[in-house]
Amino acid sequence: MNMEQMVGLLGMFVGIAFGVIGLWWGRKKALMNRGIDERFQVISNKSQSTSWKITLGTICFLFALHIVGAQISTVATLGILLLIHMAGWALSTFYYNHKY
Repeated sequence: MNMEQMVGLLGMFVGIAFGVIGLWWGRKKALMNRGIDERFQVISNKSQSTSWKITLGTICFLFALHIVGAQISTVATLGILLLIHMAGWALSTFYYNHKY
């Protein structure tokens, strides 16, 4: 493992650690301001469900591409799935916040 790979791996773990700390801190502050209520729970559940449906559609699309003969690497496929899932989650949360 060369230095660039070690720095990349370290950056990934530091990013995950900061993400977990930010999630913990944000939920702590939201609980103090009564921001986590029934409305938040409904929006969170619906947006997670919608993002998984979008991800399932993307998986079916990527399988169809593979059947047709498109050559996509495993890393690229997983990156596409992660990007689509996170974008679907964010956009569905935005949608349900405005809907309710």
